[in-house]
Amino acid sequence: MKGKTRKLLLNDSIKHVGKVGDVVEVSAGYARNYLVPKGLAVEPTPSNLKKVEERRKEVERLERELRAKQEQVIAKLEGIEIALERRANEQGHLFGSVSATDISRALEAQGFAVAPEDVYLPGKLDRIEKYNVDIAFASDLRTTIKVWVSPDAESKSAIAEYSKQRAAEKAAAAAAAEKAAPAAE
Repeated sequence: MKGKTRKLLLNDSIKHVGKVGDVVEVSAGYARNYLVPKGLAVEPTPSNLKKVEERRKEVERLERELRAKQEQVIAKLEGIEIALERRANEQGHLFGSVSATDISRALEAQGFAVAPEDVYLPGKLDRIEKYNVDIAFASDLRTTIKVWVSPDAESKSAIAEYSKQRAAEKAAAAAAAEKAAPAAE
């Protein structure tokens, strides 16, 4: 059974729904419980259409200005790399992963206005490693930055100690294998 829908005129642009002034068809529940009570949409009457048309022109101007700023940010982000220091165990696994918010804050600290919802992670960033992370404001406004996740000082020494221990174990195993090889002949 298909649910009931309702046509509404948008007062504001809503991601994945429409732009200001669009007449959209949404589920009755979404309209009743969210769009109408928050003032994001109204009935598409002739008087409402006139009111929203003025607002639409203003919003379109603001969106053009925002897009121009976003284009500049994307151009400046080309080739940017950020480094984040995190605690990790001796195998290089982080105690907690790096989030889009962490990357957004690091970019803001460098003077780039990038919101967490504009950061697209390639999966879970939970190891000491280099990652390629997409920054996208729109489908045609995107770039990739490098994010270096490195261990903090305490974790770095634990990783180095673990590596030495593993190397010593491998050397001991190789020496034991060499001794066992002539005896087998």
